[in-house]
Amino acid sequence: MTSKSAANSLPQLIKSAMQRHPALGQLWVGFSGGLDSTVLLHLLNQNGIPVKAVHVHHGLSSNAERWLDHCEAVARELQVPFVAVRVQVDRSGGGIEQGARKARYKAFDSVMSSGDQILLGHHGDDQAETFLYRLMRGAGVLGLSGMAESRPLGEGKSLLRPLLSVGRRELEAWALEQGLSWIEDESNADEAFERNYLRRQVMPVLSTRWSARQSIQRAADNLRESALLLEELALADLQICDIRRERLGESLFLATFTNLSIARRKNLLRGWVLLQGGMAPESVVLQEALAQIEKASADAQVEVRLGGCVVRRFQRRLYLTPVMEPFSTTEESLQWDGVSALLLPRGGVLESVQGWPQGVYEVKYRRGGERVQPLDRLRSQTLKKVLQERALEPWLRDRIPLVYLDGELVAVADLFCCKAGCSTLSVTPSVKPPSWRFFD
Repeated sequence: MTSKSAANSLPQLIKSAMQRHPALGQLWVGFSGGLDSTVLLHLLNQNGIPVKAVHVHHGLSSNAERWLDHCEAVARELQVPFVAVRVQVDRSGGGIEQGARKARYKAFDSVMSSGDQILLGHHGDDQAETFLYRLMRGAGVLGLSGMAESRPLGEGKSLLRPLLSVGRRELEAWALEQGLSWIEDESNADEAFERNYLRRQVMPVLSTRWSARQSIQRAADNLRESALLLEELALADLQICDIRRERLGESLFLATFTNLSIARRKNLLRGWVLLQGGMAPESVVLQEALAQIEKASADAQVEVRLGGCVVRRFQRRLYLTPVMEPFSTTEESLQWDGVSALLLPRGGVLESVQGWPQGVYEVKYRRGGERVQPLDRLRSQTLKKVLQERALEPWLRDRIPLVYLDGELVAVADLFCCKAGCSTLSVTPSVKPPSWRFFD
């Protein structure tokens, strides 16, 4: 396909990709102002597809403010709603490229709601560079399958790359034909960055002998078929291991998991993380996670970061949870009317249940030494002991909300009501404690 014919097919490529991966909510475009995102935004606008543009201001270039102004002006000209998000790039977790990528996706997540989809302008040359970059890092089947056309981002959000089947040359031909202007990031010429080196030094050499981009795309497509088979195997193994939804995250039966081969355990963990919206962890990290799980004693606390999630072990089950933000130990109590939903500073939401009376409640957290008498107990015990007996996950015990009325403890989250407190409330033993849940 020539550059001109490929360029002429761009509007149909966009429509086809969106038909394959429809969105339930708002459409967003990651708009850096570069060639690919500029072409994508104009194509969507010409097709009458309503979108919002989000620009991430990394602050890494002296031209960052000028780029923001350019993007805002383009969006205004196209009458596209525009949002700019300023981020701080953490360079400690894999360098500036990885830090910028993480900051960018965090910014995208911050503006999106459940059901929303963000469209990115990655093209075929990006895909080829990604393949070579991951090859040099020793990636496996999933990594070498390249960037997916579409993938979930968690919480019902998704990502779509509708331009992966065309190269930069085709996009540039269309942009010039339409008279578009775009930003050239000066960092793209810095060959200290590995992707730039591949783009400027390796790909041109390969392309003198082979149709490198197209060949790499075919290889990535073939590997993606294998990756899909591994994904199906991971889903089947999750069911075998009795996967279930927990108050926070999910868990599976540890004994069944450990009976799988090492390769299947690694594949299961990788697939599980991806299903929860995390990033595919590298093989060496998976190996370390398995080692920690296996060497831990039955009552040991295991907490391993894995692809943006956390693997934990408790009793006879293996848990995968989101990363929980640290909390302050000096938080003051919250007021609650017993009716409306109350967002909690240590995570989750407290909600009323049928029969729970309206009132002026205080919601606090454990400080140590509390004693409680659940309705089904004849005497009081320490709250610590009761939480252990009720098998509340250890990582949630300092986050569980305690509900007070007139200084009397009436309920411990959704675990139980307290005898003295319920006498004050004049509620029957059949009334359940308030609901404490985390968002899906």
